[in-house]
Amino acid sequence: MTATAITVSRRGQLERFGPPLLILALILVVWELAVRLLEVPPWLLPAPSKIALRFGRTQDLAYHTGLTLLEAGFGFAISAVLGLALSAGIANSRFLERGLFPYVIVSNAVPIIAIVPLLNIWLGFGITTKIVIAAIITFFPIVTNTTRGLKSADARILDLMHSINATGPQVFFKVQLPSALPFIFAGFRIAASLSLVGAVVAEFYGADRGLGYLVITAATQLRTDLLFVAIIVLAAIGVTTFWLFGFLERRALHGAVEQERPR
Repeated sequence: MTATAITVSRRGQLERFGPPLLILALILVVWELAVRLLEVPPWLLPAPSKIALRFGRTQDLAYHTGLTLLEAGFGFAISAVLGLALSAGIANSRFLERGLFPYVIVSNAVPIIAIVPLLNIWLGFGITTKIVIAAIITFFPIVTNTTRGLKSADARILDLMHSINATGPQVFFKVQLPSALPFIFAGFRIAASLSLVGAVVAEFYGADRGLGYLVITAATQLRTDLLFVAIIVLAAIGVTTFWLFGFLERRALHGAVEQERPR
């Protein structure tokens, strides 16, 4: 890479990340000064410096974070596998569309917080309940977005594939799936954040570990600095997963375009 290209790349990164970082620094400075000058009680609003110190003093933060990530990750994976399979059936079967899609809508209409106590009765207070909740809350966006994407395939290309006696799997993998990739990854980005929400909400009920447990503990004990620590970690995870699926989408779409180019 030439020096000019490096300079252009650095300038692009500065233009992209500079403004939000500058605004964040300004907010933190104003926040710190306001808390100190107005003598706001720490239980009401701790200063950013106090929150930073709490990060270092919070024991087992990595353990709680890892457990919540495990629950959200397994729930998302289960929902992704089942959701993609169900979407393929709904997009290619009028019977499945009319018979199953209404229940997919119902799964999103019921407030997830109302399901947690019921699943605790059935499955107990272990990690299984958290994974199931994360899977339930992520199921709707994956199915709806994937189904819409599979149905967006060009009808002319589908007719051509049928005219040359292409098999169902060939039509799916050669036509429907590539056209659905933007919709699938859009659903994944939404579902990844929701899986974290589902895991945390499930941890509100009877858990003794996880970021949801830290949130409830900090709130009931008025340890606002610890509450901010948990919130910041959750926000960082959400932003990271959103960026990760955006990166994977760009890679997947680039690979699909490369395959379509004539050799």
